[in-house]
Amino acid sequence: MKPAGKLTLRFVSYFIIFYLLIISGFIISLVFFAIFINDRVGDNIHVMSSFEIEDDAVVEKGKTAKIADYLVERAEENVGQLYLFDPSMTIVDYTGDTCGLCGKSDNEILALRQPGMHTWELPNYYLLFLPNTPVQPLFEEALENWTATGDISAVTKQRLKENKASVEIYDEQWNRIEVIGERYEKLNKPQLLEEKYDIFEHAELNQSAALSNDKTFVVRMPNPSYKPFEEPFNKAMVLFVSIFFGGHIILLLGVLFLSISISRQFVRPLVYVISRIERLTQFDYSEISDKKIHHKKTGKLKRKFKLFQPVEESLNHLSERLNSNERQIKHAEQLREEWITGLSHDLKTPLSSIYGYSTMLASEDYEWTKDEMRIFAQTMQEKATYMDALIQDLTYTYQLKNKAIQLDKVVLPLATWLPQFADEQVCVKVYGDVLLQADELLLKRIMDNLITNAKKYTPEGTKVIVEAQHTGKEVMLTIADQGPGIPQEVLDNLFERYYRGTNTTDDITGTGLGLAITKQLIDLHNGTISVRSGQDGTIFVLKFQCH
Repeated sequence: MKPAGKLTLRFVSYFIIFYLLIISGFIISLVFFAIFINDRVGDNIHVMSSFEIEDDAVVEKGKTAKIADYLVERAEENVGQLYLFDPSMTIVDYTGDTCGLCGKSDNEILALRQPGMHTWELPNYYLLFLPNTPVQPLFEEALENWTATGDISAVTKQRLKENKASVEIYDEQWNRIEVIGERYEKLNKPQLLEEKYDIFEHAELNQSAALSNDKTFVVRMPNPSYKPFEEPFNKAMVLFVSIFFGGHIILLLGVLFLSISISRQFVRPLVYVISRIERLTQFDYSEISDKKIHHKKTGKLKRKFKLFQPVEESLNHLSERLNSNERQIKHAEQLREEWITGLSHDLKTPLSSIYGYSTMLASEDYEWTKDEMRIFAQTMQEKATYMDALIQDLTYTYQLKNKAIQLDKVVLPLATWLPQFADEQVCVKVYGDVLLQADELLLKRIMDNLITNAKKYTPEGTKVIVEAQHTGKEVMLTIADQGPGIPQEVLDNLFERYYRGTNTTDDITGTGLGLAITKQLIDLHNGTISVRSGQDGTIFVLKFQCH
């Protein structure tokens, strides 16, 4: 993936994490809210619809049918029993320890009417909920004691105490005239009219009966299943708000941490990159290391900054290239100065000779003989010819450098082509049928330059051996002499010198550009040239690709 894509992906991932944190905080708040409400508010069986439970209310295994477990738990929570009937009013299953309706006739069951009863029609079955009010057994026992003796027995009082219940007697004016057991706030008469089948919404259960003397007998007790909605809802709202704001504080801290992380992973590397660029503008190509970005031992980028690895590599590569270019420029400047110095020397010397002889010929102070004038003219012609050759070679090297020379390649059989260079001093050897695709005129100039140099710079009579052979996918030509060798300081810059640098009055002729032109011509053929030299002589090795 490209660096721009990686950077985009990194930013997108951060914001996705940020979004998920928000959503997670909201979901966690709702879950806590739901759990809190569910634990403190009862699941009212009376609001359950037939449509809601018709698919899973009955569990059938073969010929037997059972009431689903979740309905069993709900019936116990609502303080009552569920009965499962088939269409013929046969009880198929029930909840609780005892079956209160078993043994009763269909008419007796149909005659049951009491607050809190509820029925649901299911596929092939009917479900009946029959509430069991906890106060009912106490009420019946206490009323029986009171009717028989006008008092409550010790056993009943003990049961009242265990259930924190009380027996209260009210007169005709609804004055509370007697309390047995726990003492609660006085009841108002209309409170006896309230239906108690919503078992979770009443803090207190009561049962009453009118006595023969116009008094009212009331039994009261705390509701063990009291789970009002308002109180836990209010607490849940406080919890929700606390979690909401607490979550936002945590989210804010997370955002700050994420911002710092982004700053560390993006801003600091950018500052580092900018500092590297500023150093490059000041021609400082040395590598720098930021301990917070690079490993101390390896110097490589740390794992979390790997995104900037391509930038780091590009900067290092750019530094190397700029440093190399600067060295090449300095080297080229040095070569240019040397070239100008050498060229000035090579042109100044023949020009001095020409100027001197022409001055002598023009002098009226002396009468020159024809032979002397002929010698002067011949010397001037040689110097002019040398200058012309030097200028032509300089022009040719310029054309080669700018690729203005076009190749006219042909296939040359070296076994018959190389012998043209053989003479008393030069020995030619070709191993096998060696074919070389090259420009014939340019290859001839290459060989002329190398063989001529081998003859000129070795003692008279020294043998020069030219060999050609196949080496894998290459054609290799070697020109070897047995001369005194080339000094190392000359050998290091052999192909970079554009001038010979020798005095033009020496016996050795030439412009000094032969080897430079030779290398350029070989490069034009996509070949290579190398040289080895020692006390035993010098060997030039040329390699060309086979076609």
